[in-house]
Amino acid sequence: MHLQPMMRAAVVAAYNTPSRTLKRGPGGYIAYDSTIRKSGPVQYQAFTRRTINRLDEAGLVTLDEPEFPTTITLNARGIAAAEQLVAAEKAKAGAA
Repeated sequence: MHLQPMMRAAVVAAYNTPSRTLKRGPGGYIAYDSTIRKSGPVQYQAFTRRTINRLDEAGLVTLDEPEFPTTITLNARGIAAAEQLVAAEKAKAGAA
């Protein structure tokens, strides 16, 4: 399956969270991790609703609300796609 670069980034970002989810936050959907920092700025990559819609159309995520989702979760296909992307990145890094 061919995924656009932002779709790949969103799938991997969601995969790297403990709950395999992206949550609506400032500027879009964000992969919050479980690390809580006490001070200093925290930066997250935000994904637009358009990217989320594309992931939904590809059948990789489950939305909590179809009209206005606040949380998206990777389904079995999304987890499998993320595992392939992570393995490909590791193989690419190992070859370099």
